Amino acid sequence: KNLSLFFLFLPFFSFSQLVISTPKRCGTDEVLKNFRRLHPKAETDEQFESWLNKKQAARVAGTAKTLSVTTLPVVFHIIHSGEAEGSGTNISQAQVRQQILQLNKDFANLSNSPYAVAANSNIQFALAQNDPSGNPLAQPGIDRISYSTKGFTAPPYTVGYAIAADNYLANTIKPATYWDPSRYINVWVLSLENGILGIATFPQGSTLSDMVYSESNQTAGIAISPSSVGSIFMSSGCGTYTKGKTLTHEMGHFFGLRHIWGDATCGNDFCGDTPVHQSDNSGVPAHPKANSCGTADEMFENYMDYTDDIILNTFTAGQVARMQTVLANSPRRSTLAISNVGLVPVTGTNRMSFYDCSGSMTVSETGSAGTSPRYKDYSLTLNVEDKATANATVTINSGGTAVNGFNYQVMTPTLSFDTGDAYKNIVVRVYDNALVEGNKTIVLTYAISGYGVQAGTTAQTMTINITDNDNSTVANNTVTLLMQDFTTQAGWGFLTGGGSNQFRIGSMGNAGGTGNAAFISPDGTSNTYTNTNNSIAVLQSPLINAVGFTNLQVSFKYRVYGEAIGGIAHDYGALVYSPGSNQFNVMDVDAPGTGPYVGMSGIVSGNPTINLPNTDFADKQFYLGFWWENDANGTGNNPGLNIDDVALTGTSAGVETSVSTSYCYDVKSGAGLNIFRSMNGKGIAQLTSLSENLNGVTASVTQAGTGQTAITTTGGSFLRSQKVFQISPSVANASASYRMTLYFTPAELAIWGGSNLNLKILKVKDGVSLSGIISGADATLITPSSANEDAAAGVIAYTADFTGGFSQFMLVSSNAVLPVGIITFDAQASQKSIALSWKTATERANKGFFIERSGNGTDFSTIGWVNGAGTSSNETSYRFIDHFVQPNTVYNYRLKQVDLDNRSVFSATRQAKISETDLTISLSPNPAKDQLRIFVSGIKLPADVSLVNAKGQTVGKWRNVNLTSPYSISLDRFARGYYTLIVHLPDGDKTEQVIIQ
Repeated sequence: KNLSLFFLFLPFFSFSQLVISTPKRCGTDEVLKNFRRLHPKAETDEQFESWLNKKQAARVAGTAKTLSVTTLPVVFHIIHSGEAEGSGTNISQAQVRQQILQLNKDFANLSNSPYAVAANSNIQFALAQNDPSGNPLAQPGIDRISYSTKGFTAPPYTVGYAIAADNYLANTIKPATYWDPSRYINVWVLSLENGILGIATFPQGSTLSDMVYSESNQTAGIAISPSSVGSIFMSSGCGTYTKGKTLTHEMGHFFGLRHIWGDATCGNDFCGDTPVHQSDNSGVPAHPKANSCGTADEMFENYMDYTDDIILNTFTAGQVARMQTVLANSPRRSTLAISNVGLVPVTGTNRMSFYDCSGSMTVSETGSAGTSPRYKDYSLTLNVEDKATANATVTINSGGTAVNGFNYQVMTPTLSFDTGDAYKNIVVRVYDNALVEGNKTIVLTYAISGYGVQAGTTAQTMTINITDNDNSTVANNTVTLLMQDFTTQAGWGFLTGGGSNQFRIGSMGNAGGTGNAAFISPDGTSNTYTNTNNSIAVLQSPLINAVGFTNLQVSFKYRVYGEAIGGIAHDYGALVYSPGSNQFNVMDVDAPGTGPYVGMSGIVSGNPTINLPNTDFADKQFYLGFWWENDANGTGNNPGLNIDDVALTGTSAGVETSVSTSYCYDVKSGAGLNIFRSMNGKGIAQLTSLSENLNGVTASVTQAGTGQTAITTTGGSFLRSQKVFQISPSVANASASYRMTLYFTPAELAIWGGSNLNLKILKVKDGVSLSGIISGADATLITPSSANEDAAAGVIAYTADFTGGFSQFMLVSSNAVLPVGIITFDAQASQKSIALSWKTATERANKGFFIERSGNGTDFSTIGWVNGAGTSSNETSYRFIDHFVQPNTVYNYRLKQVDLDNRSVFSATRQAKISETDLTISLSPNPAKDQLRIFVSGIKLPADVSLVNAKGQTVGKWRNVNLTSPYSISLDRFARGYYTLIVHLPDGDKTEQVIIQ
């Protein structure tokens, strides 16, 4: 399928161009081979190469012509269908001019080649000024011809491709329209058979009279599709081959270049500086692209490959040498440089635009370089129509839904244009992450400082669509991704390439199912189609996200008659698809059973199950579709294609059951869901509700198996899962809180029997050996907030909330306990005291806690006691206030946890201090009975203390007392009542009321 179409996408009824991306890029080699089959005496490749080698050797030796910059006249014979100028096949003068601009850039090595071996051919092109009679052309270089006026049949035209002897182009059109090929390069612009984009006549070598040559004066030249004419700056459309590189490719053939793969597996293109290619390339491959020929990296940006226009940018020095030699020596080429038809050069401006007319490009989030995080750099071009006329600085601005610094970074924020620069590259780095966030966009614009370039009128914004490669689904079994019985339209759309017959949905349809079905009809009132109207239609699914899935299978019911003559389908259906980046880029599915669906002698029906190739569908986003095409010969049979009960299934990569690790990711705080998979795509863990940003987080399975293993804690020995997880940021973190889900298969937990959903999660600090005794200080025992088994998916998931950073994780038996698991311990200073607070996750036989304090961090003394909760599986909070602290002194605190059997363990140490304050008296307890402790915060020297009763009598006096720490006095000799305690200081007395009981 290879047409330039228009689409209708219901229910919006908006029109735009639909490009079918399976055209045959070039027919030159196949047609040449077919010609040789018909003409056994035709010049062979060996004969041509022998001739060319001698001519090249002569050039090197300096005995033949050398080539300076040479400009050649071109005439475009536009064979159209009577459309207005600038529409359909009657392409505009502006398109032709843009094509010449692109051709000249390409042949002058001004199209951004990354290769040092790229070279300027010194061949340039201009529009012919005069026709063969010497009359000035109304539009230089353009000869417009209506096919009907000239008596030609309707397009497309045969070129000897499908059938060697069937060559309407060479036998009819060219002889009736060619201009003297010794003075003009003839370029025919017309629709060709089999969707061929271009074809060129290969140059003639020797002039032996008994040899047959594949070109003549009447046929020499190039033929290209109307949709291919244009430039990077102003393309004919937003499709794959619409930016003028088809003519560059065919001009290469016209001057003796072969396809870079040599038209054979690991073939020879007779250029020593091009790498050996295994075959032709298409699309936009990625470097490095090694092959079985021994090549480490193919040069798929070469004009003589089949890749997308947007990346073609290279002729090598070896290719240039061939072209220059052919131009100087081959018939109908060697005279072009001295043609007398006049030249009209095409000049451009210093207007600037982004390179793609669609204003967007789609990339995957998946990184291929770096370690933390992974990333991939994408290069896009800011293109000048001609070149910069002076120096200028361009600042790249970015926006969109993607987060700068997390999802991406612009690596070239400023670009410096010098006089004569034709383009500059913008590099955008896209970062990989584990966040399931959906697709994101980067919107690039620019600002100009200086006068060397100016903003163009189109393509001033570039949107980079980042396809999210994360999927929250973790399953070991087959998952249904799409199910449609057409009870409703449910997101399905309709594309059309023109014609009255379109897909409809309703009860008139019948594909062997029940209820509604999709069917072909001009109006939907009956299950019939109009067989006298050329039509193309596509029934298209919603966007399918198969990220994380492989081995996809699609099944459906169909019923159709249509038309097939002599084994060739004329009115037929087929299964097609579009990549997620462009739903209007419709392509064949490269798998058996995808069509054509057509009856040879009656109605046929089926219910196929088709295995979609992993290379095109696994781990990708795409649209599925059903294609209908019919001609207008009036002999097609009803019904057209009927479709029903479409189902798509896929296999998730599943749960990781082997020792492995994920890639390294940066993780943002917040409620976002982060899915960590091993490097082979299998699920390990899910992380969400993170309290802080973390860099370089890795999830690993450090131990694996389906058995049980003993683990010993200070509370006893228990069973744990053989499978152990570890979550590790690049910098150790002990403060983050988060919610985490751990994934298991039923087989990994079968040994636990029916109790598997009652297991607990044991969190053990990093670095703590699981073969030793695990203390409460090193571990936390958590009861999951949820433990669910999805039998259909073959997954058991345990979810819990965690604090205290990241660690090792495993399942343990439901009766497992830790003596005391202190999960937090803090010391906070206030104005006059320091508050200690701590929490335990679990307790077993916990008597309580001694609170110990040290001034130097080494020598600790007990300052208090707090009773424990005994045995508890619930989180318990504790608090203790240290009132006896001096300002500007750092105090170290620790807890000594004591069991009922008097075994003890120390906590970690915490520090705090209070700031400078006025002198403050603290009495404890108050009221007091037997003892009273006196402490003065802020005092530095000993002082006298007096106790005065309610009658004003001094009943007790203590001299030269050190009050920097608590000082105890006995109250045995004092009666019960209200008293005033006085501290005598050099600058005055301080008093405090006390009650003695």
